[in-house]
Amino acid sequence: MSRLTVRSLLALIVVSVALAAPAAAGAATVVNGNFETGTLAGWQQFNQTGAGEWFTYEKEGAEEEFFFPPPSGTFAAADDQGSPDLDVLYQDIFLEPGFSHQLALTFYYRSSEPIVVPSPEALALEGLTENQHVRVDVMNPAAPIDSVNSSTILATLFANKNGDPEVVPPTHLSANLSAFAGQTVRLRIANSVTEGPFNTGLDDVSITSTPLPPPPPPSNAITRGKLTLNKSKGTGKLAINVPGPGTLVAVGKGKKKKLKKANLTVTAAGTVKLPLNPNGAGKKALNSTGKLKTGVDVTFTPTGGTAATQTYKVTLKKNLK
Repeated sequence: MSRLTVRSLLALIVVSVALAAPAAAGAATVVNGNFETGTLAGWQQFNQTGAGEWFTYEKEGAEEEFFFPPPSGTFAAADDQGSPDLDVLYQDIFLEPGFSHQLALTFYYRSSEPIVVPSPEALALEGLTENQHVRVDVMNPAAPIDSVNSSTILATLFANKNGDPEVVPPTHLSANLSAFAGQTVRLRIANSVTEGPFNTGLDDVSITSTPLPPPPPPSNAITRGKLTLNKSKGTGKLAINVPGPGTLVAVGKGKKKKLKKANLTVTAAGTVKLPLNPNGAGKKALNSTGKLKTGVDVTFTPTGGTAATQTYKVTLKKNLK
């Protein structure tokens, strides 16, 4: 078996193992982010004219040939052109909900000509005679691959400006993608070239996903407000300040309860009026003295939380004829 055949077989085995390895639960995964498979497995590319392409290259002889050596490991990804082209390397990544997500990568380039960013900015080459710039973005995967519309770009890690240096050595870039948890995003490295070879490099692409702490339980703290009396009926309404949605239950205090049980559904934070209606024993006391002094247990159970009970003293009054 020839040396080339053995090497190709080993590369195929490495790619298969890398793509088959399960991702940690909850982690956002960049497939083949360090390119140590020696291939672009897991990545896709778009080439507008076909004059350029992304590929992987090895450390050995890289610097003497045309470029920086891979920043780490044996392989990295690079872009090269024979004539004008827009070359895009990209990968779609699902960001698990319930986690924070930090994107990191190493980026670098060497342009043979000055950096030129057209105005208005565009990546596609149609109608442009000068366009020599590169972008590293996280974007909406439903957008056109060459979009520079701010509404489609979620985060920009790098974007050339006119006058930028023609050489940027391996540089660490990062972006916090936590705001997009639960979504699929697209990492895009887009290189527009019209003036001369513009070698762009990429390595060590990864996302660190960290579980978010559980949210605090909803508050169950309530406070009492004013008691409004209906003296003709001997009833009342007790204002209760609640911190959010849930249920309120009022139960008369003591062995001989003198109030009817009351239930109230609360839809939002604010003040609600809890009805206090005497039962038979309570009506007897009101009809006898025109006054009912009693305690009431008010229990608030917030939606998704635990119940808490407060005891209040109330006095109902009734006009006697």
